Amino acid sequence: MIELPNTVDNIELVQEFINETRERISNGVDITFTTKANSELEDLMLEYDITVEDIEHTILNLTSENYYRGVDPSGKADFNVCAFRAFVGKDNVEIYLKYGLEEDGLQILVFSNHIPDFPMNQPFKN
Repeated sequence: MIELPNTVDNIELVQEFINETRERISNGVDITFTTKANSELEDLMLEYDITVEDIEHTILNLTSENYYRGVDPSGKADFNVCAFRAFVGKDNVEIYLKYGLEEDGLQILVFSNHIPDFPMNQPFKN
């Protein structure tokens, strides 16, 4: 997955991705979890008492500073995917959160939501 360099245009691109996500959720679009992401969520539930609602709350509160990797700057992807370093739940557990937005549809699909396996750089963080 590509890491976009820290430029005003790239920060704006990631913010547009986040804004589109918020708009879809506010319009009633459900967040769907892949089988892998659902299994990871079950682990987070058991270990940290994190719920689907916690993940949705985290997604709704992302900023461009949470950006880790992703987003196709060409605008030609059928499914635009982005990964973030985020904190979730009442204990602010750090997670790797990767999800995508369907370009010609409304789907929001979570691919991954787990404790990071390695330190995560945040190229847009001040």
